[in-house]
Amino acid sequence: MTTLVEKLVNFASATTFESLPPDAIDESKRILLDCVGCSLAALSVDKGKRAVSAAREMGGPPQAKVIGSGDTLSLSAAAFANGELINALDFDVTTIPPGHVSPYVVPAILAVGEHGQSSGKDLISALSVAHEVSARFGPAMAYYRDLKPGEKVAFPPVMGYSSTIFGGTLGVGMLRRLSSERLAHALGLAGHLAPAQAMTKWARTLPATDDKYLLSGWMGQAELLAVTLSEQGYRGDIEVLEGEYGFWRFMGSTKWNPDALTDELGDAWRFPKATIYKPYPTCRITHTALDCLTNLMAVNDLRTDEIEHVTAYCDPHAAALPMWSNTTIVSPGDAQMNVAYAISMVVHGVKAGPEWHDDSTMRDERVLAFMKRVTLQPHPEFERSLMQDPQSRIGSVVVQARGTTYHEERRFRKGSPATAETRMSDEELVRKFMHNASRILTSDKAGRIADIILHLDGISDLSKLTHLW
Repeated sequence: MTTLVEKLVNFASATTFESLPPDAIDESKRILLDCVGCSLAALSVDKGKRAVSAAREMGGPPQAKVIGSGDTLSLSAAAFANGELINALDFDVTTIPPGHVSPYVVPAILAVGEHGQSSGKDLISALSVAHEVSARFGPAMAYYRDLKPGEKVAFPPVMGYSSTIFGGTLGVGMLRRLSSERLAHALGLAGHLAPAQAMTKWARTLPATDDKYLLSGWMGQAELLAVTLSEQGYRGDIEVLEGEYGFWRFMGSTKWNPDALTDELGDAWRFPKATIYKPYPTCRITHTALDCLTNLMAVNDLRTDEIEHVTAYCDPHAAALPMWSNTTIVSPGDAQMNVAYAISMVVHGVKAGPEWHDDSTMRDERVLAFMKRVTLQPHPEFERSLMQDPQSRIGSVVVQARGTTYHEERRFRKGSPATAETRMSDEELVRKFMHNASRILTSDKAGRIADIILHLDGISDLSKLTHLW
């Protein structure tokens, strides 16, 4: 019997650049562009600086670059730093379900690709496989927006992003040219190395911890370790995804649908249509309401000092959890998840980017005072709308200003591929990238990097890109 691990390995081994559909190629480039931009932005804030400092302490030979810092560190240390940087602002691209994927799979693949002087085409193939496999694990395991008629959205007792280790390990193994046998053992090892899923506990812990829902730097290191151990002859659990006591069980999932992993695998690529970009450096749960507020303020020319109160309607479960409903900002993680803080950012016209997480912004008395004028409510139609379309994240705002009530509601968020209007275009992604890079790189250098990434299949050696940062 062919195990699920072996089926995933067969898929990865059969995937070449020439076999990829155009949307997978394009989305992999766009994902890389967004990840690099988010990393550059994070270098200017406290968590990013601490992550790079920690990576420098890890030692090892100079093998791969930390994006934007000027450091060349070991593969493991570079993967750690870049993983932490990508996710530091919560501005990074998501693949839903399961959610955050890129900070867990891109860093190790990028480090190995640079060190091995991989071609752009090979990097795209590895990134595509990593995101595709991760996108398939999303619906295979428990996810808090799995709904049946009459149910409410709610975090299951255990959930998280640990399953992304399989996609990341496959991508690294592809670039290291592992045989199918060795790649299968690497996946078996990866399953046992995967961190526990702490997201449900994290969402109830204040102040927010810096590791957030999963320490992204560690995940890249675990993927590298799984591949390295396999290269040295370590035996992995090739049946790690099988049966009653497999990965899903020891990771605490209440659901296991293995067919989601293999249904049309290699024929239908799921991740391009599941990839969602962020226009704001905050949790996606808030974004529909932020879109509504941004538009209301622009259309009605509302000034900050005219707004008396904002009521935001969004995801009912998040509206009830401390991480999103808290009104005290102690850590950057608090700011990234806090609905009232995000509303205050938009009301005060703070540019979406690292500016939201500067210490001076998070301590601004005007910003903090306005948070008391924000009310968070569950949207009464959220579940019904989600059942009709899994891309739906219906949200609305009610704004009291000038003695008048202003209201706007939207079903889909900017950055979602749900509609042509909400999809983030290449031009919009480049603008986001350029702003994120602006504190670290010259405009000319940032523009060159963006151009190379969007034409990544044209370079024969990845170091031609990475030497620019």
